[in-house]
Amino acid sequence: MNKEQDREIIEAIKEISVVKNIDKSTLIKIVEEALKVAVMKNFGEEGRYKVSMNEATGEIKIERGLTIVENVEEPNLEISYQEALDAVPDKYKNLIKLGGVFYEELNLDNIGRNAINKMKQMIVSRVLQEERESIFNEYTTKIDTLVNGHIKKIDRRFVYINLSRIDAKMPIEEGIPGEKYRQGKLLKAIIIEVKKNKNNNKDPEIILSRKSDKFLQKLLEFEVPEIEEGSVIIKGIARVPGVRAKISIMSVDDKIDPVGACVGVKGSRIHTIIKELNNEHIDIIQWSSDPTLYAQRVISPGIVLRAFKNEEMKTMKLVVKDDTHAKAIGKDGVNVELASRLTGWKLQVISENEFKEEVEKNQNINPIYLLRDITENQKEKLVSAGYKNVEEIIEKGVDELEKIQGLGHKTAEKIMKSAQQYLKDREKNNGE
Repeated sequence: MNKEQDREIIEAIKEISVVKNIDKSTLIKIVEEALKVAVMKNFGEEGRYKVSMNEATGEIKIERGLTIVENVEEPNLEISYQEALDAVPDKYKNLIKLGGVFYEELNLDNIGRNAINKMKQMIVSRVLQEERESIFNEYTTKIDTLVNGHIKKIDRRFVYINLSRIDAKMPIEEGIPGEKYRQGKLLKAIIIEVKKNKNNNKDPEIILSRKSDKFLQKLLEFEVPEIEEGSVIIKGIARVPGVRAKISIMSVDDKIDPVGACVGVKGSRIHTIIKELNNEHIDIIQWSSDPTLYAQRVISPGIVLRAFKNEEMKTMKLVVKDDTHAKAIGKDGVNVELASRLTGWKLQVISENEFKEEVEKNQNINPIYLLRDITENQKEKLVSAGYKNVEEIIEKGVDELEKIQGLGHKTAEKIMKSAQQYLKDREKNNGE
């Protein structure tokens, strides 16, 4: 090959490296190996050959190693001592010795068509193999990351989405129920799996999802800068794709309202996400380390009046206002199911009327839980301190209440007032 051909090969390697995202040194090795195969095809496979490419100069050098002998018997493997001596400059003649190896430079211009075709096939095959490996390695690092591309085609099982280097596929069951797909539409999804073809003779499989909780998480990270930078943290996500989702968040900066950050000005941020999720209803809830308070927030739009928890069983009964009972349960029980998943507690939701009926039937329920105008946490503190009824609160007085850890003077007075009101209401109801 002449210098112009050499430069053409080097330039082609550079171009392939950029387009196919394959390391240039790897491509050079592939071409060197292919050239070596072509040489062996033409000059004999039993020979010793060296192929090297100089990226800087564009020079491609092909050499055949011949054993220096007195009399040549195998021309493809040997060279006579005299011929080798005549072929080198005077300053190198002292290196020519019988039994040594003389490297002669070969020219590929006279190589047969079959050898050249074999070389081309080998290069194409190896480049494809390296490209598949490159794609697999690239997308393996992108599992659980957000990607987008245009829909290329749709069949019964998959939606095929072009990701520039490769067509990924989303199983129909990984889509959002009820959404429509059309060819050419831009679609966002997350990568959930990357599978390599066993024989490496096909492209890797990139599997996408839009129904995964991670998809919603990545949309939030993309739309809410405070989440991306870490000042607002997603504590949990529970979702029925296409129906409803609940997201609990917290702020590590007291100056940032985490719910407001996620909703955005006039709902701009959350509305963008809702639209992407085919109008899925989304509840944003501020996380709390207090299980009772957290459950009260998560069961929204139900309004909780009382809460009873069993730490050992990790169950909690929530008494909600009668007119919010249906909303607290949700259609087909979706709201309470998501609330249970998000909190990690098995939540039971009953109406205020249902609770009153239970109290009438079961005298074992501590009436302290019926007190109004104090928090569920404060009620729990009273019960944990050993108070068994409302009368005991009044009997011991404010001074004793103040001794309970976490209850100050004002809170003690508030509890006393609530207890007194409870007894008045009870006497009034009994009198009627």
